[in-house]
Amino acid sequence: MRISFERSSGFLGRKVNFSVDLDKLPHDQAEILKELLEKADFFNLPENLISKPAPDEFTYLITVETTRIRHSVRCSDTSVPDPLRPLLDDLSGRARSRQT
Repeated sequence: MRISFERSSGFLGRKVNFSVDLDKLPHDQAEILKELLEKADFFNLPENLISKPAPDEFTYLITVETTRIRHSVRCSDTSVPDPLRPLLDDLSGRARSRQT
């Protein structure tokens, strides 16, 4: 399973990209991400959760690819559903740590 994450827009307009292959992560980290995907009911979320973007707001694109399915979800700071927030926070943190 591969997860791709992109954050764009915001005040400075800086784009952040990050992807991870769960098969290459330590088992405990891969399990955390799988659990977050499951709790968010990720594969049943609509592809676009943004109705009207707000100025200077971050937008996010999360894409998950398995051997059987590929699903993407686009959301913003104000449109992210509560069950998706922990996954978004985890991926944002991983992306930040890769930039330093």
